[in-house]
Amino acid sequence: MKKVLLVQPGTQYSYMQAYQLHRVGALYKFATCIAFADAPRSLFWQAIVRLGLKKLMARRLVKAVPPHKLYRLPWPELVALVRMKLGHHRETLMHSRDKWFQNKLPQYLIEEADVVISYDTFSWILAARCLKVGKPFILDASIAHPIAKEQVYDTIRRRFPAWAAQVAPKREKYIALEVREMKLATQIVVASQFTKSTYVQNGVDSNKIFLNAYGINQDFFKSKWQAEASLSNGSQSGSPIVPAVRGGKSAALVFYFFGTVNARKGIPWLCEVWARFNSRYPNCRLILAGYGKVPKGFDFPEGVERIGFVHPQDRLQHFHKADVFVFPSYFEGFAQVIIEALACGLPVITTTHTAGPDFVTPGAEGFVVTPGEDDELMEAMSFFAENADCIEPMGRQARRVVEGYTWDAYGTRWKTILDNINLPG
Repeated sequence: MKKVLLVQPGTQYSYMQAYQLHRVGALYKFATCIAFADAPRSLFWQAIVRLGLKKLMARRLVKAVPPHKLYRLPWPELVALVRMKLGHHRETLMHSRDKWFQNKLPQYLIEEADVVISYDTFSWILAARCLKVGKPFILDASIAHPIAKEQVYDTIRRRFPAWAAQVAPKREKYIALEVREMKLATQIVVASQFTKSTYVQNGVDSNKIFLNAYGINQDFFKSKWQAEASLSNGSQSGSPIVPAVRGGKSAALVFYFFGTVNARKGIPWLCEVWARFNSRYPNCRLILAGYGKVPKGFDFPEGVERIGFVHPQDRLQHFHKADVFVFPSYFEGFAQVIIEALACGLPVITTTHTAGPDFVTPGAEGFVVTPGEDDELMEAMSFFAENADCIEPMGRQARRVVEGYTWDAYGTRWKTILDNINLPG
């Protein structure tokens, strides 16, 4: 098995990826800024708690990976976090952190590995270092192509000018560095067909791209219909939350959004369409869960409730209280929350700019709409308001379509990708 050096300062999925590479026998080292191999009892962890960064760092636990397989270079991350809390420009800070980390990564780690994997926006120096010593470099693309992203952001700024600060243009020099990473990469791994299509449309050879969708914890994200069956049979197992579906035409349904409440995720668009929807179906509710700021003076329409942060352990019960999951994002790399909702037995309304088309067949597990197309979103939500009896069969089908998407399956696909990378010499 090839020895993999995984390099990333802190991307959301990198910790699970490190574990999966270890599980399939491929991980040589996981080089990152901050990670903890087990229960955080160190003095370093105590310092993080005192700095008020515990919540940010809690997801840096790399479970079941031996400590000797971690290489940590914490200072770039700590300096960036402290400066961010002081109000410094985030994009500039992240670029500085990434440059510092790439330059300080020891050369022996690259030379002792067979393959190096790293992430978009972070690898322009590392990719060149790999090329110099003849090491295959795999770029793991966490989001769709940056040029496509800028085009979408321009659309959002023009339609929702009050939200423009959230989708500010990216500096051209940073986009150029991302394009350089793509050119230097031996292979590129993406999580959705949408991401792949944006890369191909912007000149990347499709033969250079592998698809590997993310996974979820299937034991945690249980179907609400399975839970209902357990309750009706008198079992004490499963979720205590009774599904919220109410039958009949024009039912009073709960539509649920989970994610960052911002412009990229489609919140201003959803609110515009919801105002129209609510006038026709006033008994329905839209619940928005997650962090995020809205422009000063922005008022949510009638029927919308914000509940803010949801603890990871509480996500299941929130999914189970809902009838339909709506995720109207303008631009993603994947959007894992979509398959979490499907696994929980919720029909999903999402857009073509997510992983939605990879899982949702319109009319079977939900609907896929074009970002910004009001009538399409309105029709999708209206379908459920007027056909509540379709929610259960569509929800059961939603669960079936994602049952194979576990994290272990994700790791096994990584093994296949690595097996197909040819080493020099």
